[in-house]
Amino acid sequence: MAFNDSGAGAAAARVRFTEFAAADDPMLVAWARFRGLLAGPAREPSRTHTAAPPVHPESVLWRLLATNNRELGRSYVLYRRYSTARAHVEQLQADSDALSIELIHGPHNGSRGWVIVADDVPVVTCSRWYSSISAGALAAAGALHAFRTAVVWETPDRSDSSGRYRRRPPAVPYAST
Repeated sequence: MAFNDSGAGAAAARVRFTEFAAADDPMLVAWARFRGLLAGPAREPSRTHTAAPPVHPESVLWRLLATNNRELGRSYVLYRRYSTARAHVEQLQADSDALSIELIHGPHNGSRGWVIVADDVPVVTCSRWYSSISAGALAAAGALHAFRTAVVWETPDRSDSSGRYRRRPPAVPYAST
């Protein structure tokens, strides 16, 4: 289905959540490493800070995905539970006019990135480095536009203790009354 702004039947970006069972899950470790490059002084053009945030088991993060599953951005915050992550995304979407983009320098000469901030606090990050300021700015604007109307996924994906990624959570029995 092609994207259009007409409303009914329009394909939309979506926010997908991932729960991690282990702090050493490869996807979680990669997120922490990349996110660490965006933290603190990295937001200042002349310096880069490489400290990764602490990770812990039973962590949750979210990713903003385009209709073709391309990652447009990801959460800056690591949450302790799915319900907290989902509530934060919904709050950000409800007040999306307060979100703004900050372009940042990456860890290597010529690398650029971005964060989306709310009240000067990062909430969304790029998912890769860009080779120019204009490419990064265009990607950030697209991510912010997509985030505003993204469908928030109802259930989290789970990463099991082996680090394997499962798309669907285990079935929950239906309780009849």
